[in-house]
Amino acid sequence: MIAADYTILIIMGVAVAIAAGSFSIIARYLFDRGLADRNALAPNIIDLYKTYIAHTRKMTGRIGAAFWIHCVSAGIFISTGVFYTIGRFILPRIF
Repeated sequence: MIAADYTILIIMGVAVAIAAGSFSIIARYLFDRGLADRNALAPNIIDLYKTYIAHTRKMTGRIGAAFWIHCVSAGIFISTGVFYTIGRFILPRIF
């Protein structure tokens, strides 16, 4: 592994930690207000997002910050992994 590999892994690790942390804030918000079932065997994550967005928009007029933090950090995690995989493993084999 080269230094770029470690750098990408650190970036992705930080991004996934932030995404998981912000999702736990969203889940705790919904559980504390009785808007989601803590004991659901297979909760639909999209429904959790929709409920959080609708409730925070109703209460404050805006979508909660935890949702935006989650979206941005998850996007950074996914896009970093995709671009790195393409740049590191696929493009060198083509050219």
